Amino acid sequence: MAGFARYLEKGTGPAVIFNHGTLMDATMFAPQMDYLAAKGYRVIAQNSRALLEEVPAAHSLDDLAADTLRLADDLGLEHFVAAGMSVGAFSTINFALNYPDRCKAAIFIDTMAVDYPDAEKEAFRAKFDELNVDGPVSRAVAEWSAPFCFGKTTYANNMALVQHWIDRWATLIPARAVWAQSTSWTHKADYTPRLKEIACPVLMLHGEEDVPLPLERVLSMVMEIPDLTMHKFARVGHTANLEAPDLANRAIGNFLDRIHGR
Repeated sequence: MAGFARYLEKGTGPAVIFNHGTLMDATMFAPQMDYLAAKGYRVIAQNSRALLEEVPAAHSLDDLAADTLRLADDLGLEHFVAAGMSVGAFSTINFALNYPDRCKAAIFIDTMAVDYPDAEKEAFRAKFDELNVDGPVSRAVAEWSAPFCFGKTTYANNMALVQHWIDRWATLIPARAVWAQSTSWTHKADYTPRLKEIACPVLMLHGEEDVPLPLERVLSMVMEIPDLTMHKFARVGHTANLEAPDLANRAIGNFLDRIHGR
């Protein structure tokens, strides 16, 4: 199995730390790293603790938020933009709530504040518990996972992107790491009652073809977060920053320019 660096970094300037989703790794933010570094930002993409541990262990969203804080401390970052996709965005919600004095702004890519319905909790838990084994993710599981991660339009028009990630999961991503990642979110709490506590500016990007997190589950965030900018992307699934990188890059770049007064 390939070793993973704690983080990837590119550029100089005001900092943003990205956190990836389940099955993914820090390379999923390559389009944003290139674009934002060219605009004068310091872009850091953190690999989940499950990819770094010799024996990945169960953990919580608060643990992942604390990992982001530790990385920021180690890099000497006092105030920065916290960002994430899917579970990386779940943990970014926790980061914004737990460490408001450190979070200059937040970026949520394909996320939700509500908890999962009970039937989905149990179905996801049963499926992911099968991955508490040695070796990489099986190709069968990788192919089962892909329709959750990519929209139907991406399947029709950009199968190369889908296949790249299926191959990566089945060769490089440890199955037990995916199991460990899943323990942080399948039974996560409903954070809707606390959304009004998020005082920093927030950018949300969400694909209209997102299967695991359909748009109707995001409405509470739109209503409750005080300073929210939201972009809905048509013909895009659960990985908006990969499926529509140009749209995502422009939205993120404009948001960062605004909060930094550029």
